[in-house]
Amino acid sequence: MSTLLIVDDDQFIREGLKRLIDWKALSIREIFEAEGSYEALELLEHCKPLIVLTDIRMPKGDGLHLIEQIRQRQWKPFVIVLSGYNDYTYVRQAMKFQVEDYLLKPVDASELTQIIATCTERLQGQFIEEQMQRESFQLLRNNILLRWAQNRIQYDQLREKLKFLQLPLLMKERYQIFLIDWHTPEEGELSRTEEQFRSFAILNSMEEALQESDRGIAFLNEQRQIIVLFTDEGQDAEAFAAGNKCWMADIAQRYGIILKTPWINHIGKVVTLPHLLHESYGEALAGCTRIVTEANEQDEAPLSNNPIIRQVELYVQQNYSDELSLQLLSMRFNVNNVYLGRLFKEETGQYFNDYLNRIRLGHAKKMLATTALKASEIATAVGFLDPNYFYRKFKQVRGISPSDYRLSINKHV
Repeated sequence: MSTLLIVDDDQFIREGLKRLIDWKALSIREIFEAEGSYEALELLEHCKPLIVLTDIRMPKGDGLHLIEQIRQRQWKPFVIVLSGYNDYTYVRQAMKFQVEDYLLKPVDASELTQIIATCTERLQGQFIEEQMQRESFQLLRNNILLRWAQNRIQYDQLREKLKFLQLPLLMKERYQIFLIDWHTPEEGELSRTEEQFRSFAILNSMEEALQESDRGIAFLNEQRQIIVLFTDEGQDAEAFAAGNKCWMADIAQRYGIILKTPWINHIGKVVTLPHLLHESYGEALAGCTRIVTEANEQDEAPLSNNPIIRQVELYVQQNYSDELSLQLLSMRFNVNNVYLGRLFKEETGQYFNDYLNRIRLGHAKKMLATTALKASEIATAVGFLDPNYFYRKFKQVRGISPSDYRLSINKHV
C-alpha cells in the first residue's frame, strides 16, 4: 500500500481530488494535504509519502521550489504536476527535476487513475527489487561468515569481503562460537515449515539481542542452525567465556519459552586469532554431534534370529555399495518381495530402505573421519546414486551435514 501527498493552495481542489477517484482501489492507503511547498516539505520529512501530486503556482511556496527541494534532499517520491493551460513554461522547468507526469486542470478522472496506477505498479516493482537486493546482501554476508567459521576462505579474501560488508571483526582480541540447535532427536523429522520457523525465529531473536548488547554477530549454517560469533577486546579469556555462557543461558531460557521451541547451546572454545575460528566452530559442532550420535547408536544392531532376514542383513552389510532393493534380494533368496518386506519390518522394526540407508550412512561416517574424499565421492562409494539424497539423509540421521561432521571429527585430530 502507498501514501499520497496532495499539494494545492485551494482547499476545494484538494477535497475534489480526494473524491475524484477510488484511491483505495489503487492501493493508496492514506492521503496527506498541504497548502504549499513549505508545509509539504515538513510532511515529506515526517510522513514520507511515496507519491506527490502538486500544483505549480501557490502563494505559500510554489511547486517548482518543492520539487527542487525534494531532489536536492535525495528523497524519492514519484512527483505528478498539476498545471493550468497557461503554466506550460513552469511545467517544462518541472520536467528538469524528473517528474513522473503532469495533469491539466480540470483533472480528468480516468487520466489521473491511469497515472496513479502506473506509479503504484512501479513502487511495487521497486519494493520487490529492494527486497531482493537486501536478501542478496544477507545471503552474501551469511556465506562469507560461514566460510570463515569452516576455514574455507583465504585470509586476504576474508579481509576484503568483511571490509565490503562493513564488518570490522578481524582486529578483535578474542573469538568464541556458540551453536544453537533447535531440534532434539526425540522429536523425529520436522516439517520444512517448522524447521524454517524455528530457525528464522531464533536467528531474529539473536540478532536483536546481539545488536542491543554489542557482543557479536549471528548467522546460519547449512542445517539452519544458528551460529553466534562473540568477539571481545579487553577481557581475559576466562571472563570472556564465562560471560558468554551466562548470557547465552539467559537468552535461551527467555526466548525458548516465548518461541516455544527447543534451544540447545553448544559451546566452542575461545581462540585469539581469526584464522583459528574454525577450531571454536569445530568444538561447538562436536558437542552437537555427540548428542545426535548418542541418539543414533544403532548401526551395530544385532542380527535377526530369523534365518531369512539374517541372510539378508549379512548380505547387505557385505554388499551395501551395490545396487540393492527388495526386488533383487527376493530373487536372490527365492522369496516373494512383498512377503520379504513385511517380514523384514516385523523382525527388525524398520523398513528395508531405512535399514539400507543406515548401513550406508554408517560407512559414510567412517569414511568422512578417515579419508580425504569429497562427500559426493563418499556418497557414490557407499551406494548412493544421488549425492543430494545422501546429504539430506545424512543430515536427517546425524543432525549435521557431512562437511560439518568431518569438521567436528577433525577438531579432535
